[in-house]
This record gives sequence, C-alpha cells and structure tokens, in this order.
Amino acid sequence: MKTIRQQLLIGLLCTTLACVLGAGTTLYRSLLAETNELADLQLRQLAIALPGGAPEGSHDPEEAFVLQVWNSSGALDIPSAGGLAPLPRYDVQGYRDVIWNDAAWRLYGQELGGRYVQVAQPQAARDHLARHMAWRTGRPLLAIAVIFALLVLAVVGRALRPLYRLAEAVGDQSATALRPIDPDGMAPDLRPVVVALNGLMSKFEAAMAAQRTFVADAAHELRSPLTALKLQLQLAERAGTATERAQALAKLHERLDRASHLVQQLLSLARHESEQGAAQLQPVDVGALLASVVADHSALADSREIDLGVEDSAPLVLQAEREGLRVLLNNLVDNALRYTQRGGRVDLLTGVEQGKPFLRVRDNGPGVAPEHRARLFDRFFRPDGNEVWGCGLGLSIVRNIANHHRADIRLDDGEHGKGLSVTVIFP
Repeated sequence: MKTIRQQLLIGLLCTTLACVLGAGTTLYRSLLAETNELADLQLRQLAIALPGGAPEGSHDPEEAFVLQVWNSSGALDIPSAGGLAPLPRYDVQGYRDVIWNDAAWRLYGQELGGRYVQVAQPQAARDHLARHMAWRTGRPLLAIAVIFALLVLAVVGRALRPLYRLAEAVGDQSATALRPIDPDGMAPDLRPVVVALNGLMSKFEAAMAAQRTFVADAAHELRSPLTALKLQLQLAERAGTATERAQALAKLHERLDRASHLVQQLLSLARHESEQGAAQLQPVDVGALLASVVADHSALADSREIDLGVEDSAPLVLQAEREGLRVLLNNLVDNALRYTQRGGRVDLLTGVEQGKPFLRVRDNGPGVAPEHRARLFDRFFRPDGNEVWGCGLGLSIVRNIANHHRADIRLDDGEHGKGLSVTVIFP
C-alpha cells in the first residue's frame, strides 16, 4: 500500500501532467487552425498578386508553395513558381484538399483575366509550422509545469511534517510510562487525532495499571494458601498415628480445595476483565437458567440444610451473554450459600422494575453492614470478623460481567430486613 505522501505526489503530479498535456494539445490544435487560415489567406493573395517571378528554392516552410498559371488556350504561362514540383491542373474555384504523390496538399484555384491561377501548398509544411509555433509557445508552459512539480514536492513535504512529528512523538512513548502528547504543538487538523491518541493511551495505562495490580494481588493472595499447604503437608508427614495422619490429610484436602477455588476465581476474573468489547447478546430464558443454577448448587445447599429455590415469577427472556450470566448467578448463589447459616434460606427471583428486567439473589443470613457494602466489589475484600473462608473475588467477577452487559447492581437488606439482597438491573 502506498504512503499518503506517495499518493499525494502521484495524484498531484499526474494531474499536473494531464493538465499540461491537455493544454498543449489544445494549444497545438488552435495554432494549427490559425496556421491553416493564415496559409489559406497567403495562397489567395499569391493567386491574386500573379507575381511575374516568385522566389525559387525557398527553404522557409511558410513560402513552400507551387504557383501555376494557364492561359486561355490551356498552355502554362508559369509552369511552377516556389521551388516545388508542379501539380496537375484541378480546375477548382476556391479551396480544395488534394492528394498528390502520396502527400496531402492544400490548393486554391481562380479564373483571373481569362487565365487560370492555381496555388498549392503541402500540408506537411503547415503542420511543421504549427508544431514549431506550438513548441515556442509551449516552452514557458513546460517550464511552469516543472516549477509547479517542484513546488508540489516542497508543499507536500512541508504539509506532512506535522504527521512525521506526531509519529515520532508516538514512537518515543514507553509501554511502562505513557505520556500524553501536547495537542497545542500539533497542526489543527491533527489535534483531534492527538486527543484520541491521548484517550487511548490513558485507557491503555489504566488497563496496564489494573493488570499490574491484579498480578500483585493474585501473587499476594496465592502466597498464603501455598504456605498453608506446605505447613499442612509437613504436619501430615510428622503425624505419629493413623488418626493424626487422617486428620492432617483431611485438612490438606480442605486447603487444596480453597487454593483451587482461588485459582479458578482468579482465572474467571482475568477472563471477564479481558472481554472489553460489546457483549455477544442472545435471547436467554432466565427461568431455565435459574433452574439450572439451583440444580448445580443443590448438593452444597443440602449439605448445609439451606432452602435454595426459585420464587414464582413471570417468564422472562433477556438479551444477554448466556455463559456470562451463568457465571454471574453462580457467584451470587455461591456467596449466599457460604455466608448463610445452617437451616437458612436463599431465593432466586426475576421480574421487571420500572420497565427494566432484573435478577435477584436474596438470603436471610447475617447480611453486610451498610458501611462495608461500597467495598464488597473490590478485589480480595472481606469484611472484618468473617469466619467463612473465601477469596473475595466473587462479587468482583459479578461486577465485571454486569458492566459487560451495561447492567447496574444494587445491594439491599434481605427479606424482613435480614440478610442481603443483590439485584442486577439490566437496561
């Protein structure tokens, strides 16, 4: 693909060349017509003048002609004047184009005083004269075209200089320290591009900062379970009895489950944070999805004697990303089951509120203090005094998926002011 500079230069120079060729062609045709008119007038004047002796052997193309005169008896009085070979008599009155000896001639004939006068001139002589005049007239035009081409080169190079400066400014950026480019130092036409680039670099810097924070947080959070796993393994190795060894191995399995859950949540968070484009929406039967989520968590709910179910609600179909919506509900239900006391209740329901569809997961557990709710969606945040094990990533994943769907999340008290209710409101 050609560069902008090449496209501009080729376009402008080709346009200039086409204009010069068009002007030259028009000029040549105009001069040829004028030359023919003047030469016709010269032929007529020569016939009327009837010179007694025309100059012989003239080498000037304008004077290359044949003048012949026949008397009343048909004999040649002047066989050929003008230095060219004679032509046959054509007996014409006025002008006529003829072919003689494979050459084109312009001929004028007239009866004067009982004599017939015929004057002829080769068309090649006229064409030569027209070309000569066109060259003399067109030389300044060619000089102007050359000067114009040089000016085009200079102007295009100067006009593209700000673009080269912008390219240098972008090329000097470091991936670890992006600096905004000053739009005031750029050409007015490039300022919108600079503003857009600054916005893009700002988003990229924010994404890089979030990634660095994520990696640091993940490394920090993984350190503790890995350390605990190593300690638990050492305890299992030092166990003196089969009972102590069985207890140590059971603890080791529990630690492995927690570490596995943390890694799974980290992967899920990284995957959903990387999906910055528009969601691939499709119709989702929310009722069927809720039933599927309840079935997936029924074993955990039964083990804790928690009543998990879907409240009766009208059928609802959402335009959403099916797998993302499933992950969102899985995390909300998993959190509710973990923090709800044995014998508690977790309800899933849907509906339409103020013309907007919503999903809600509600429990009657201990709930979350209002001062802590604003931070629930922060990574790795867990309220103080909470003894339930977890990694603090579930609601961060929920928030990312909701943002991906341009949905809002509202936290309220549960039914009768007890527990927590999480509502995801879709546009």
